[in-house]
Amino acid sequence: MEEFQSNAAKIIIEMENHARKLGVKGVIVVASMDNSGLSWVSQMKAVDTIKVLDGSPEKSQYPGYNFIGVAYSKAAEMADTKLNSGSKVRPAYQGEFGYQGGVIKKVQTGYVLTVFSGATSEQDLEIAKAGMNACHVK
Repeated sequence: MEEFQSNAAKIIIEMENHARKLGVKGVIVVASMDNSGLSWVSQMKAVDTIKVLDGSPEKSQYPGYNFIGVAYSKAAEMADTKLNSGSKVRPAYQGEFGYQGGVIKKVQTGYVLTVFSGATSEQDLEIAKAGMNACHVK
């Protein structure tokens, strides 16, 4: 996990730059976990916002989106499945949404996860992939 910590800032910078290039706001989560998925270290950064209100609370019990919650739900799904978020290999569990936007990579000490939440699924995934491309953890 020490190797991850030294690379996390670079990964976050790459993801933030990619989000800004696409003109989107949201939340970045970069994490390292052991093989079991039970021991984690993570860093989170907001790109100009952590939430958005949908403006129509009468349509739903939820008045908007909390991008921190959504990002960590993607990470939680990956911790269990060891696959990119939104893989649909199983139904989403309570607390998960089954959204794309998280990428997972097997490394010697376990796994590295890069996640973005705040844009379309395609943009979230593109930003997460940009972060993983900047990951040099072996």
